[in-house]
Amino acid sequence: MPYDRRHIHCQWGGTLPGGEIWSNSLRMGGTETGANSDLPTHEELEEWCHGACKDAVAAFHGDFGAKVSAQAKLTYLKMNVVGMDGRYTDLNTIEHIYSPVVPGSSNANIHPNQVTLCVSLTTDFSRGYAHRGRFYLPMPCHLVDPVSGLISVPDALQVATAAGTFIEALADEPGFDVGPLNMKVLVMSQRATGVTNPVTGVDVGRALDTQRRRRTELPEDYQHVVVSQ
Repeated sequence: MPYDRRHIHCQWGGTLPGGEIWSNSLRMGGTETGANSDLPTHEELEEWCHGACKDAVAAFHGDFGAKVSAQAKLTYLKMNVVGMDGRYTDLNTIEHIYSPVVPGSSNANIHPNQVTLCVSLTTDFSRGYAHRGRFYLPMPCHLVDPVSGLISVPDALQVATAAGTFIEALADEPGFDVGPLNMKVLVMSQRATGVTNPVTGVDVGRALDTQRRRRTELPEDYQHVVVSQ
């Protein structure tokens, strides 16, 4: 199934304790559809990746409002143009390596690696293809209420505010936010003939999530006790 336009795939990630890794991604594009929709040139994309975009990603990862653990390190940012067939159009990925690496902002309330917090991306539509997207914060450091099992309302609101600022920063890249490019963060689906909707809001819930894949891949270390009956 095709996308309805070519676009940019923006991926960032890094390391967690114990040698584990994490990553997130978003898709960005303009208002035009089709295989020849306007996008930055390769040279412009390189400048964007190593300039304003890497700054926006680093600012969000280290934002105190996001409350990502200082043990979750941001080490890279990658940007690729994706064709309507879902494949990268260039042989070489544009990549920024953070040196030094960027830690999260918090050293309190450390949770296991598989615990995360979902940031939901909303659009002007409440149902249908590409009406909602998401990405997950690595190692969130929120205090969980022992009675409700939820993080606080102020904490959830701070994360939503930080994520909203991040989305706006990505869509406000100098030179790419006006004219025919008009780059925006998008929710995209390959269903039917391809559906695309710009992100208009951010939702953050109060229940921490568990990434099942990471939990499943975590090596277990059983401690055995002999029972005599």
